[in-house]
Amino acid sequence: MKYICGPQWDQRLVDISQSGKVGIVMSGGIDSYVLYKLLEDPIIFNIARVDGFDTAGRIHQLTGKDVIEVPESTDNPKSRIGDTIAVILNTYDLDQLYVGINHTPPIELFPEFNTIDKPHRPWRLRSSSLCDGVVKAPLLHLYKYHIIDLANRLEVDLSETRSCIGKAVGDECGECWQCREKAWAYEQLQH
Repeated sequence: MKYICGPQWDQRLVDISQSGKVGIVMSGGIDSYVLYKLLEDPIIFNIARVDGFDTAGRIHQLTGKDVIEVPESTDNPKSRIGDTIAVILNTYDLDQLYVGINHTPPIELFPEFNTIDKPHRPWRLRSSSLCDGVVKAPLLHLYKYHIIDLANRLEVDLSETRSCIGKAVGDECGECWQCREKAWAYEQLQH
């Protein structure tokens, strides 16, 4: 399936070519939830973070589906996702594993996002013979505003998603990097 998303001034194409036994790594945030909604009955994996965010229980509440929780395989923030994805691929027989990684706001235009707590989101996935062709990141070339626009076009309710890492429970803090990115994305859609 192909989807056009984003405001008139920056539209992009999302192409989902699902085949075989498919899994998705979910965090419970906007990006992975919208991607989940684009897939047909994927096996859901959650990387159990040491800090307690993005729990399998929360993702189960969001999706109503069973979630396989996989512990982080490293405490290195730059490789924890990639290394744990390798564990998932070594443990489960999947033809495709989808991840909702997307691009951060361009710091040359929005320097306020160039902070120490900026998440590591590479433009391409780490290449290894294990991941080649199996790991799919169809949102990699998008900013969060593209993903929110796609949710709006598909009438995906985002009210139960959670991007905040400033508070583990309750309302989002509005101050952490992820909360500020979410606010920025909604602001971009107003132009």
